[in-house]
Amino acid sequence: MIQHMSMVFKAGGLSVGEGAFLMACANHTDAKGYVIAHMQQIADEAHMSLRSARDQRKRLEERELVKAAPRFSPKNNAQIANLFRINLDLLKSMERKRTDYGPSLVEELTFEKAPEETPSSDPPAKSAAPSLDPPADLAPPPADLAPPPADLAGAGAAKSAALLPPSSSPSSLSPRAGVAGDADASGGSTTVGERENEASPKGQNPSGAEVPQQREPSQPNAAASRIVAAYAAALGRPVLNGTRAKLERQAVELLAQELPEAWLCERAQELAARGWSDLVQHAERSTAPIEGQRAVYSSGRLDLPEWCGECGEDWGAAARRNVRFRVVGSEGSQELCPRCHPSRTSSATA
Repeated sequence: MIQHMSMVFKAGGLSVGEGAFLMACANHTDAKGYVIAHMQQIADEAHMSLRSARDQRKRLEERELVKAAPRFSPKNNAQIANLFRINLDLLKSMERKRTDYGPSLVEELTFEKAPEETPSSDPPAKSAAPSLDPPADLAPPPADLAPPPADLAGAGAAKSAALLPPSSSPSSLSPRAGVAGDADASGGSTTVGERENEASPKGQNPSGAEVPQQREPSQPNAAASRIVAAYAAALGRPVLNGTRAKLERQAVELLAQELPEAWLCERAQELAARGWSDLVQHAERSTAPIEGQRAVYSSGRLDLPEWCGECGEDWGAAARRNVRFRVVGSEGSQELCPRCHPSRTSSATA
């Protein structure tokens, strides 16, 4: 809130990093100073790395200015956005004494040259309403003009007929005239329309090219469609077009990694039952066995090594159930835990 950000500005005794962290938290506070945000979100808004943000949070917790508590999802016990609270009373008590910084003069600040504005194009002129009268050059000739003499008309018609090619003669340009003239001259010969019908046999287009048959879907696309059908059956209602395209694309990607189609159908049904739509993420987090893979099970769960309790600093108890969180090191340079990660422990025993 704005008043909490103002309190951070007025507080004394804060370092640059502590002030930036508090400003990022105060941007999301409620009336009592509570904040729900990810650590990465706070680090981004404070313009610092995740490791620096954790250091600043630790210092502020030692000074009792901030308290933080991790939060976990009740569905899969994965860590979600953290819960923070700013000590507003202590922050208000840290307000600096008012300082006189001297007179403030108001002067005009000018730049050397203002950027030239690009002239916009002239607005189009309003078009006048169309006139209903025909133009002068298209007006019909006056009725009182006498027709030209017969000898001049015949000579002019002969000259114009001689200049036109045979294909563009007036008789050939008119279908009715051409059909009538041919019928009178040949006494019942075929018309132009009949010749066109005879030239194009049945089953082909006029160009003579054969129409290609409809392509059959490839095997991965057909399997992806069956996986989406399993999702729709478990959902109990039609799947939206965007969700269908996303699931088909993810199914093709998972099938390319040689995951069984039946296993993916089961994961898709679980996905619909939980109201999710990310098949790749669900397949990565699933602990369901895959036929043909070697795995040891006890009580229906994958028998994981006991959690050492030292890895997964940012995830807490979630590392006990999911090996994805069994990592050590800071962000960007994390490594698998050599004490309790299955891949490291199995290689050590071998």
